[in-house]
Parts: sequence; C-alpha cells; structure tokens
Amino acid sequence: MRPCWPYAMAFTLTVTAFAARAEDLVVIDSTAAEVKVGAVVASGASITVPDKARVVLAAESGQIITLTGPFQGVPPSKAADGASGRVLTAISSLVKQSQNETSSVGAVRAADVKWRAEAAKSLQDVLAIDVADGGDVCLYDANAAALTRNPASPPGTVTIHAMDGDAMAKFDWPKGALLQPWPKQLPLGDGKAYVIEVSGQSEAAMTTVHILPPDKASSDLQRAAQLADSGCDGQAKLLLKVMAKSAK
Repeated sequence: MRPCWPYAMAFTLTVTAFAARAEDLVVIDSTAAEVKVGAVVASGASITVPDKARVVLAAESGQIITLTGPFQGVPPSKAADGASGRVLTAISSLVKQSQNETSSVGAVRAADVKWRAEAAKSLQDVLAIDVADGGDVCLYDANAAALTRNPASPPGTVTIHAMDGDAMAKFDWPKGALLQPWPKQLPLGDGKAYVIEVSGQSEAAMTTVHILPPDKASSDLQRAAQLADSGCDGQAKLLLKVMAKSAK
C-alpha cells in the first residue's frame, strides 16, 4: 500500500503552523488615541502607532512588547506555548475597569495612591501592605512581607493589632522610608485581618491578608490576573503599571 505522502505532509505543515502560532497580546499602556488600553490584539493582527506615541503590549507567557511610533504592522510576538487566553481576558477586563473609574470617590482614591504608582518599581513594592490604605492584600510569602508608606509622610509610630486576639506590634517609621519589614512578633495568617494605626493619621486602616500559591503564576501578567482573581485589584493594577513603566 502506497503511503499518502501529500496528506501526511499537509498534516505536518498544519501542526507546525499551529505550534508556531504567535501569542495574542493585551494592551497594558497606550498614548495612542486609537489603541485603547485593555484591547486584545489577536495573533497576526496589524496595529498602527502614530508618530511619538507609545504602546505597551503583554503576552500571557510574560513577553512584553513596546511599540514606539511611527509603527504599522504585526507586533513581533513569540510563538505561543499553551496559552489559554483566560489570563488576557482577565487583564483586559481589569485595565478597562481601571480606565472607567471616573466617579468622585474613585478620583479621590486615585489621588491618594498616586504616589505608589510613581514609587513602585518591583513586585516587592506591589505586594507591600500600605499602612494608610487597608483593604484586601495578597502576598506570596508571609516571611518576606513588607509594609509601605508614602515616603513624603512625616516620621511616625505604627501600631498593628491582630483582629482575632490580643497580639500587636509597635515600631517607629523612619523619615523618607518607602518599605519596612512586617514585624516578626506578629505572625501573618491567610484570611487574617489586622488594624494598622499611624500616629498623626486620622483614621486606622484594616487589612485582610491573603497568602497565594506562588507556583500558580510564572509571569507578572499571570500574577496580575491571580491578584485580581483573589480580590486584590489594587495590587493587580499597580503591577501592570510597573510592567508598563519598566518596558523598554
């Protein structure tokens, strides 16, 4: 029986083409009016970036692509490796939500945390617990937990109380410091809540901590989706800002 070489060759080429298919991309930052933040750019799709504009795209694998105008063509993404598209969908929704936060409450909050977007440069900065903010905070390693505060704030005394008992910690925050380690005498627990008071601050902040499995995300984009899925939207958005800032 003669082998069906034409059919076998066609099948091989089809499989190879599928395996080499480039990744879909999501726009995480853009100064181009026609390229919206949150848009998903399908594999092989062309994009136009006008002169002097900048667009930053991210792939689920962790690849970051920066396009500086003038540019017209297909972004140079790598071949996909089992990307599901779920992460891109989650990130697209997250950044669109961030863009649409136009209420007065949202505007005030954005002003309050603007310093973090400017100061954050790494994942450690993103995961740090803001002593003035409160809310849900996600961590990957409780032993490496850190606190953060606007470095322009005056020095003060920080007092942290565990909500499920009498445990507490108290220490002085140095002038100009961005980060301080979480006090070792106050253990962190998944799902545990803590009240943070800072001298000179009118209101205390209550933070609920979530410890996430580090092996479930292999790229910063996947971590951002994981943070958002875990209720830590603020950290997810901040991580995307860090990614966009550090993109070359």
